[in-house]
Amino acid sequence: MAPSLEEWVADLASGHDARLTKAAVRQSAHGKGLFASEPVKRGDVVASVPKKLTLWVQEGNALALPGDGAWPRVRAGASAAAPDSGKGWEFILARAIVDAVAGDGGAFWEAYGGMMPGPETLAHPFLLSDATLRELQDDDMARRARDERELIKALMPDLTTPQHAMDDDPHVTVGAWALALVRSRAMRVGVGAHAVVPFLDCANHASVPSVDYRCDSVETPASSGLPPQASEAMADVELVALTDADVGDELRLAYTKGQLTSTEHFEQYGFVPTGGSPADRVRGLPRVNKGKRAARLGRALRRAIGATLRGVWNEVEDAESARSGSGVEAFDARAVVVAAGASIAATLGDGDDDAGGGGREEGVLEEGVLEDAASSSEDMTSEEESAHLAALRRAAAELEASYETTLEADEAAFGGATESGDERLANVMHLRVCRKRLARRVREVLDGIELEESY
Repeated sequence: MAPSLEEWVADLASGHDARLTKAAVRQSAHGKGLFASEPVKRGDVVASVPKKLTLWVQEGNALALPGDGAWPRVRAGASAAAPDSGKGWEFILARAIVDAVAGDGGAFWEAYGGMMPGPETLAHPFLLSDATLRELQDDDMARRARDERELIKALMPDLTTPQHAMDDDPHVTVGAWALALVRSRAMRVGVGAHAVVPFLDCANHASVPSVDYRCDSVETPASSGLPPQASEAMADVELVALTDADVGDELRLAYTKGQLTSTEHFEQYGFVPTGGSPADRVRGLPRVNKGKRAARLGRALRRAIGATLRGVWNEVEDAESARSGSGVEAFDARAVVVAAGASIAATLGDGDDDAGGGGREEGVLEEGVLEDAASSSEDMTSEEESAHLAALRRAAAELEASYETTLEADEAAFGGATESGDERLANVMHLRVCRKRLARRVREVLDGIELEESY
């Protein structure tokens, strides 16, 4: 009988000095994932991978790759004849992945290369067909994707063989596929250094992580409260528990800590975090004139956002307590509320006038409540604030009506793609859903605002 995935991976790891101490690779809702194989306590090292197994690239063309590989494509990309702009760390790592899965990266990677997901499961925009790009309903993202296709072709001209599973999309080349893997799997492992770390790259994303990685010279935000590595582990990349976990719990990393918008996250990883990102913003809402501020409207917004967040927390916590949840869903559900509050706050004055945000929207705290700010601006009159609120409501309603498809239609399409197992289409639809849920939430918050009486 053939070994299970978990057994095969455990044997491969132990045979090459990697230690899956309390972690196991198993099938998950998103392909493969890392799961607790025994009870885990905060601070436990659940997995450890020696640097010698990683694909490690330092900016400036320094490499650390397994010594038993020939790495012909890496050598070609780093040669004097290769274009200089193709020698960045992302492109060199992409070449290393192609060498690894082709059997030119040594014994370990010849085996582990089969763990890499195929291009048909990845939704990075430059891998999508023109028809699917149109499904994004985002002309700017589609344009960037087409530009990136041409860049990949120019910088990796020797890696333009189409992937067999995607023959109808000739732009899905082996180089493009490998670059998508680099974008979604590479870890920062030092100043200007990045690596694809086997086994650890199976960990899926969560907005509230249960594990984080550490290695020599790198301290990630989530692991900053953990003790440093033991001296004998300095050549390893370790996965460390941030919370206790029971056997069978999935061990997840926070890829970005909410620092990217949903669009940026999709372009980097090919998917959107559940619930979207708190960094998302609705653009194009009318703003108060420079030198003015809508103080009364700001107070009403604080009340509305606070009440909405409390309702979200209570609703999700009740659902999670009924099934012993971890609290992760509550954090995911709050993202759109925080983003909606910040989108509206940015229109109220005391902030930057550019569409990039800043100013009042920075007053959205972790709890999603807007804080008061000292101001040298002139308060608007009651009539002016009422007119601004009416203008915001009109703009929010017009935005929601302007979409090619409705939120309800997109939610149905997302559900259908998820149920059918079409992960790529599901990720595209989820991006649309998150965009329209934010627009809907902005409209709902604005419609629920009641301005206090002025005296």
